[in-house]
Amino acid sequence: MKKLILFVIFLNITSVLKGEVSVRVCLADGNTPLELADPNVPFVYRDIMVGTWLTIIVSSDTEGSLSAELAILGEDLEYGMLSARDFNEITLDWAGSRFPAAGDMARVWEWIEPDVQIIIDLESIRSPVAGDWFIIDYTAINVGTCDVAFYDYVVSWEYPVYYLTFSHVPTRDFNCDTKVDFADLAVFASHWQQTDCNDTNWCSGTDLNMDGKVDRDDLLLFIGYWLESTQ
Repeated sequence: MKKLILFVIFLNITSVLKGEVSVRVCLADGNTPLELADPNVPFVYRDIMVGTWLTIIVSSDTEGSLSAELAILGEDLEYGMLSARDFNEITLDWAGSRFPAAGDMARVWEWIEPDVQIIIDLESIRSPVAGDWFIIDYTAINVGTCDVAFYDYVVSWEYPVYYLTFSHVPTRDFNCDTKVDFADLAVFASHWQQTDCNDTNWCSGTDLNMDGKVDRDDLLLFIGYWLESTQ
């Protein structure tokens, strides 16, 4: 049964000034932005390999209040996963997903509800300042497209402000060491010109376009991710 992964960001801040809240997507290092598929189309990102780990960072440019949510819904649950960081046994919250700028009483809590796999509340009630407030991890788990909805309840309780759209392609990291390099090229070469690939494993994944053979078309798809890392 498919379940809903839901991440709720709820900040109750003493200041009444509403700043601009922004969400940015970076690679696993939390610093390098993930490129857009088209610079003129916001929130639709370039293809990433299955297994790629990204970071979604929620920020504010001033003190203010925010009630918002990041969510993966319905069929998209097959393709992507959201997760919080570093559960703290003392505070009983996911301490690794909150930055100091969120305030000294910021907390991240998690619980389970019917038809919902995970809910995470992010709360800040004292001393927030402008900057990065929260960080959530995203992982590409299957080939396909996944929309992560961002709701800002100051704007609407029903409709997301926008979707972060991620497109996942088959991995080129054939040996699963988190990097596409000569070791993966060796795996690719071992299947070169093979014509009996099938949907059991598509020749160890080297038949990237899944047409039953490993040829020049697959080589072009492979080198497009040369030296790319999934983490």
